[in-house]
This record gives sequence, structure tokens and C-alpha cells, in this order.
Amino acid sequence: MPLLLLLAVLQDKPLPKVEILERTAAPMMVSEAPWEDMCLSWCTVLRVGKQWHLWYESFDQKYKLDSDGYLCYARSKDGVKWERPRLGLVEYGGNRDNNILISGPAQGGIAGSNVFIDEQADPSERFKIVFIRHVNGQWPVFGGTSPDGIHWKLHEKPLYGKNSDTQIACFRDGSLYRLYVRTWSSGLYQGTRLVGYSESPTFGNFADAANILKPDAQDPKDLHFYNSAASKLRDDLYVLFPSGFTTGDDVSRVHFAVSRNGKDFERPVRGPVLDLGKGFDSQGLYVGPGAVPGDKPGTWWFYYVGTRVKHGDNVPGKAKKDGGYGRFLLKVTEN
Repeated sequence: MPLLLLLAVLQDKPLPKVEILERTAAPMMVSEAPWEDMCLSWCTVLRVGKQWHLWYESFDQKYKLDSDGYLCYARSKDGVKWERPRLGLVEYGGNRDNNILISGPAQGGIAGSNVFIDEQADPSERFKIVFIRHVNGQWPVFGGTSPDGIHWKLHEKPLYGKNSDTQIACFRDGSLYRLYVRTWSSGLYQGTRLVGYSESPTFGNFADAANILKPDAQDPKDLHFYNSAASKLRDDLYVLFPSGFTTGDDVSRVHFAVSRNGKDFERPVRGPVLDLGKGFDSQGLYVGPGAVPGDKPGTWWFYYVGTRVKHGDNVPGKAKKDGGYGRFLLKVTEN
């Protein structure tokens, strides 16, 4: 059954009706390559013309830290059936016969990435990426640019120097770059995980983030907002699909928030809008940032990674070829 979210009024303006439809029952892509031997992780999907592009992270059994991941690439003609092209860019296992774009171990670390298209940029920097790497006990946000989404030039200086130990979300919105990060309620790695927000007129020099989404008295006491999956649908409508991580059962379910201006968010419903499945997504769900327009007006595809191991068990030995990618269709109807 589709999930119907009745959104009444936000910021003195009536909101449209929002439905979640066509959730994936089986994964469209699962771990199969040696560099994916532990798990698949964070993802971003974009459609450019008739071509669908998937940037995703993977880990092998050599994992010690989140920086040890690999940024990989897949493509599709329909957004459902994906292929891993042989790119020849990065050596793994003694050869370059793989779809790896960036090696975390070789490049100083890459994790929590999000790729987006900057339509106002020079063609050589049209594709942009934000990601985190481990530096002196924290996870600052770095960036990079590319003309094609395949060949990347990574920045040496952080875009955002504070800690943000989760998947980042970033996009160009008019004259601003909007950046969504993780903050903590009681200091570094202390208290509750929150969603933070910063903005900048340039792709860099982001100021300290303001907290824009946090659990409250109506939520379970052990709820954390793990990531943001921040996405712009149109000029007056922004959404978050944060994973609600509950420490008691050690799993993550997807929640929902909405905004008219991209920084003041409200939650029209409580509890998960995407709950655990029965297979590849039975222990955790994490939506990727970015909304891919559907074939019909007022619809957008969102992609997510599902896991069948609990949060604390996502380590070598306990996680073996874990993770898969699913999607759902968001339908927005004006009242």
C-alpha cells in the first residue's frame, strides 16, 4: 500500500499531498565484486538525458575505518538494471579491470560522498562531489570537481572544517551552495546525532553549521538522525529523508521532513515513512541525497541502500557481501 503523508501547513503556506509509491521489493544491485566484499554503502543517482548514473561506495574485508572505502560507478538505461563498466582508472588486486573511480586507501580517504551537477559552473567543473575523510580524529568535508563525473580532481583544503561523520548532502541553489552535515548535541561524538546546515556563495568556506533537525520529546529517547538525504524538488519545496537510528535495537528506519526555504524544516508525521523490509533492507535503510525527476510531472525517484546487518555489525567478518540498492517514487500533488 502506498504511504500517504497529509501535509497541512508549513510556514503559512499550504503544502501539497505527498505519496511514497513503488518501493523496491528486491535489490536492483548487490555486492558482488572483490572491492565490495564487505558491503555496499552510500549512494547518489543522477539521470542525464537518457543515461542513469550511480556513484556508490563499497568496502572490502580490509576495512578498518570508513575512509577505507572505494568510490565506484555504475550506469543504467532505465534506472533499474545497472552495469559496472570497466574504467581502468584505479588498480585493485594487481589490475585496473574494475569500476572504481577513487580509492580511499590511496587518496587519503573517501566516505559519505554525494555527487551533484552544478549547472552554473564552468563545463570542466560541472560535476561536483562532497565527501569526508578522517583527519586528526574528526571528519571534515572535502570536495572535488569533474567534467564528466568519471575523472575527478579532489581539493586538498576542506570545504567545511568541522566534523561531519555521515553522508554529506550538497547542491547548488541559485546563488548559494547548500550543505547538510551531521552535528552532535553535546559536543564531538557526544549526545545525539543531529542534522546541521550551512551555506556559502562559493564551493567552499562554509561557516559552522546550524542545527536544523533534532529529535524531541515526542520521539523515542534513543532516536538519532543519522544522515539528511537533503534534496530540492523545486524552488519552494525541499525534503529530508533522514535515517532514524535507534540505539536500542541498533537499526535505522527512514523519517521525513519538509521545508519551503531549504533550512527551516518540519516533520508532518512522526515515526518512519520507510520501515525495514524483509530481505536486503531488513536491518537498515539510508536514502541517498538527490531527487531524480520521474516520467510524470510531480514525481521523483529516490534511491537508498539497505543492509541486512545491524549498525554495530557492519564490520569485517560480520558483514559479508552485504548491502543492496533500492528505490521509491515520491509523488507530489497540489491541493
